Amino acid sequence: MCIAMRRVIFSVLLLVVIGVNAVGTAYAETLVKLLDTAEGKSRISLDKITAIVNHAFKINQFREIRVQVINDNRHQPGHLLVFLFRKGVHGVEVARVDLDSGFNASSVRKNYLLDAEDFAQQPGLMPYKAECPDTSTEFIAFAPNNDSLEQSITIDVARAAEAHSLRTVRLLQQSATRTNYLNYMKCPRLKGNFYDGDANTQLITTVDGVISYADINSLLYQQFNYKVTNIWLACRAFNDPMRSSLLVSAQSQKYAAGINDLKVGPSDRAANCAMKEAISGKPMASSFQDCIKRYSSRDDRWGFAGNGADIFGV
Repeated sequence: MCIAMRRVIFSVLLLVVIGVNAVGTAYAETLVKLLDTAEGKSRISLDKITAIVNHAFKINQFREIRVQVINDNRHQPGHLLVFLFRKGVHGVEVARVDLDSGFNASSVRKNYLLDAEDFAQQPGLMPYKAECPDTSTEFIAFAPNNDSLEQSITIDVARAAEAHSLRTVRLLQQSATRTNYLNYMKCPRLKGNFYDGDANTQLITTVDGVISYADINSLLYQQFNYKVTNIWLACRAFNDPMRSSLLVSAQSQKYAAGINDLKVGPSDRAANCAMKEAISGKPMASSFQDCIKRYSSRDDRWGFAGNGADIFGV
């Protein structure tokens, strides 16, 4: 075989390999993850759920998709909650896929708002009562996503809290569960709470499910007593109903979150700066605005408010 022909064959084989890898990579870009609920593991296989999700959504528009199977009043799979994690921002969209008797999709509702049935089947015993695991806890650093930037930002904040002698719990990745977060937010000596994850106006996400405004209203009612500063990397969570839950019901000292979609990267650095400045004792309102100007994207719109003191931990 001549050298020229060998080169042609090699080039064709190389293109085929690259093409196969490219297809595999494109498919792998969006992970579909099946979450348990309060009623246990799903009776529907991940393969079937993945097929339903692939048919209903353009999955490569999202960086990750998590699905919960919600049972009906007969304890049979009734519908899917599909959490669509958007690329490049700290936001999550929710859709509902109703199932027929054969557990096939019968209808799809996008931009879905969770109802009482959905919230009741989130992980954790129901009726659920949050209880502080360690009453010495003063600071929470919470980051559920498997994202190196979000993890490093949150760990950096935790180190700053520890350097200022705050008893700090790191709830990262698999430890960043719904139950853990709600329990630690019940701790009586809590002063600061840093969240780096995804949200919308109704909920924030954990590694195993969601925490809703309704959870905060019921489980954390007047819990913070204007003594806890909450800085959250959470899209649209500075809008009602979540805004009122944190500021009015839970009584945050200060609360910061996104009014619109916060860009991953710039917003993380801005929130990191703001929480560390707060921990160091600087006036929070002015230092927060300064950090936003220094680090956040021009497109990011933050909310910052609270009826507590402007000095952290006072």
